[in-house]
Amino acid sequence: MAKSNHQIFFIRGGESFDNKEQFYEYLRTRPLDAKKGYRSWRDWMEWTLGETFDSYVPAMPNKQWADYYAWKIWFEKYLPLIKKDKKVKLILVGTSLGATFLIKYLSENNLPKHVDQIHLVCPCIDDEGLVGEAGAKEGVGNFKIDLQKVKNIESKTDYIFIYHSKDDPWVPINHSRRLIKYFKNAKLLEFENRGHFFQPTFMELLENINSHL
Repeated sequence: MAKSNHQIFFIRGGESFDNKEQFYEYLRTRPLDAKKGYRSWRDWMEWTLGETFDSYVPAMPNKQWADYYAWKIWFEKYLPLIKKDKKVKLILVGTSLGATFLIKYLSENNLPKHVDQIHLVCPCIDDEGLVGEAGAKEGVGNFKIDLQKVKNIESKTDYIFIYHSKDDPWVPINHSRRLIKYFKNAKLLEFENRGHFFQPTFMELLENINSHL
């Protein structure tokens, strides 16, 4: 019988606003770069893990004006794909607002099986100090987390890793420093010069995945 691959879900970031005027101002001030493009570390990680993992990257609805409840509906469409086999590891990776989504969702809901690893890259937990790509004010909107519920997550997973760079221009590292206080066993990895982690590879995250299987 063929060996079943482990499963990894990547939840990417987005923008959220408190009202339409904030959103419109974001569109007015965001610079246009028609040639913009870069190789994401998620693409590299999917390729690197390809022989032993099945990767899922949900295209969350309306990411430029994200709504938590819309993301929740869409994410739950993927839950029937989760394999119940205990030998198959389940790993979740969230970036920026995607990390915020995972924190909120897992603090309030259960998945079909225990999660082996959760990796949160530059998560934002509230509106404090958030700056949009064009310098316009941003917030987390209805993604705001009830921090008193965050402790619920640890019973649903074996490992929690948080990654944040001290020079992140959009989400201050203090978000991760505040978040980790609500966990007993999570690990925070702080970096000096990774910004918002727009990079082609992410060796530290890959090594943590492989060393904790």
